Amino acid sequence: MDTYHKMLLKVFEASGGRESVDVDFVEIAKREGYFPSIDDIVSHMKSESWVTESRANIVRITHWGIAEVKKTGSERPDAARNLEREANRMLAATRELGVVIEEFIAAPGSDTLKPIELKVAEVSQIMTAVRSAV
Repeated sequence: MDTYHKMLLKVFEASGGRESVDVDFVEIAKREGYFPSIDDIVSHMKSESWVTESRANIVRITHWGIAEVKKTGSERPDAARNLEREANRMLAATRELGVVIEEFIAAPGSDTLKPIELKVAEVSQIMTAVRSAV
């Protein structure tokens, strides 16, 4: 998340998501450590129509700003996406393991046992990846 979106989120939180609330942007910028860049940030957010400025550095979020916050907030962080991807990989591998076990049951032997061992090792490796993603 870039600086502009981070500060827009802070304005959204300070206003409670309502367009009619005046928010002191100076206070937010000081708290977040962006006070030296306050003019640039407000200018950018106004040019994107995310906020309006009623007085100097007193802003109100617009419906476009609210929509942008919701759009930005809906994107999951990389860690969550990674966890989901690994969990889906584990699901697919366990399904394949079930198929390989059924093949072993149908025709027991060392040639049908070897794929089971390989799939179990693969599931174990994926489980390690899932554990580290949690």
